[in-house]
Amino acid sequence: MPHKYFIANIKCNITFSVGVTLDFMAKILIVDDEPQIVSSVCDVLGSFGFEAISSTDPKEGFKLAQERNPDLIILDWMMPDYNGLQFTEDLRKAGYEIPILFLTAKGMLTVYEIEALRRGADDYMPKPFDPTLLVERVKALLKRTSRGTSDGKTDTSKHTYCDGELVIDYDAMQVLVNGISCDLTSNEFKLVQYLEQNAGRVCTRDELLSKVWNYAFSGDVRTVDVTVRRTRKKIEPNQPNYKYILTRRGSGYYFPKEFN
Repeated sequence: MPHKYFIANIKCNITFSVGVTLDFMAKILIVDDEPQIVSSVCDVLGSFGFEAISSTDPKEGFKLAQERNPDLIILDWMMPDYNGLQFTEDLRKAGYEIPILFLTAKGMLTVYEIEALRRGADDYMPKPFDPTLLVERVKALLKRTSRGTSDGKTDTSKHTYCDGELVIDYDAMQVLVNGISCDLTSNEFKLVQYLEQNAGRVCTRDELLSKVWNYAFSGDVRTVDVTVRRTRKKIEPNQPNYKYILTRRGSGYYFPKEFN
């Protein structure tokens, strides 16, 4: 099907999908060698509240999967040099359990779907696709896929660290230290949530202004510093030996991937 019709069909369907909300801001990686398709899928996901990252280069996309630790990957099958099956096999061999949804022009033949699932995919959809159905598949995968890790993150709503010292409860929108609520403000919680969702990656002050405060321009970065200081006082039990919100001098702040 021509891309022009494919994109128009997506935009048409989006207008009938208003009102869908998400329990948390999931990060989705889209890897497809067709820029128009990547752009369209990013638009669809963004309209439903997802954070979309993408690449039209499958090898670059593989690196993004390792570096950005997305909650889910939407993956094309037919890509030059490094196809979706190779991508999936390599990711699984490397120990990553990130759910993968194949979105491919291979079609809805059972033999293709079986092959994708055998290689490690979690779901399969043919192109062209209905955007609302894609979003529902994504949401269903996120709900049923448990990505337990050594730090205790075995629940999509409650993330536990350091033997229960810190609990980030997405449903209640609160953080607890040793079982006691920290009484964070909305922006303080969003700050912790965003840093944790990007664990191991330094987030600049401008990025935090954009993502947490929704500033579409470069605002006063002192807002970030003040909020970080205030949040640390509430969630860091062993000050000034900070453990959860760390500073990369001259760059920004980050939530560590591993704890001593």
